[in-house]
Amino acid sequence: MRLEKHPKQGIKITRTSVVEQISDVMKHSILTNEWKPNDKIPSETELANLFGVNRLSVRLAIQKLNTLGLTETRVGDGTYVKEFSLKPVLSQLTDLYADQYEDVTELRYLLEKECFIRAVKHATEDDIDALKKALLQYELCTNQFQEVFYKKDNDPGLKQLLEVAVDADFNFHYQIIKISKNRLFKDVYYMTQELVRQNIMKLFYERSIRRKKNGLPPLGNEELHHQIYECIKKHDEKMADDLIGKMLGIIPVLGLDDFD
Repeated sequence: MRLEKHPKQGIKITRTSVVEQISDVMKHSILTNEWKPNDKIPSETELANLFGVNRLSVRLAIQKLNTLGLTETRVGDGTYVKEFSLKPVLSQLTDLYADQYEDVTELRYLLEKECFIRAVKHATEDDIDALKKALLQYELCTNQFQEVFYKKDNDPGLKQLLEVAVDADFNFHYQIIKISKNRLFKDVYYMTQELVRQNIMKLFYERSIRRKKNGLPPLGNEELHHQIYECIKKHDEKMADDLIGKMLGIIPVLGLDDFD
């Protein structure tokens, strides 16, 4: 059941799954930052009066929030909103799938292809401007990495330059995800960002090595990112599947993956 009113408006819980409904409303107050980290939430009695339910239902709802790690109850003091971070969970997720390159590539393909199509259809001028900035930053960081990599591939500063280039590449892709206007897509991409970064790093670095070994010059302003930007700018979705496949290394690209 969706609750249309905010708890401050004195909504009364009248249907079944009372505990679930109370906890949902309280979660909303936390996730929308009305109840901020370290805030003390209203007492059981106050919440019971607010919702028009008994204290036991409120107590069980609070226990549920405690279990989720959103709140903590301090004996003799009350219940407080906890500082919540996904970092430990995401770190475990990254460790679990660290060697699943193909799986992460497939996830990226499914998600980024759909977001690319949506971006082509719905991008505003502001969206396109933000994407252009991300593209220019990507080009700058990539060129800085390539310049050092081609001169001395064991340079002590190379790892940091690679990290910065990967961050810029991730940001370019993330801008496209955001342009899709789908909050869930954005959240999923953000939550898996470390896996995506590792995936980007592997593909980016291996393509750089292959070009250098085959005697080709640095990538420079590599055109795949440009083509994606132009497709979105011109609202041209004909090349979406092909471009995303090439971007992720699924479709081999001459001079990056294929040298015959």
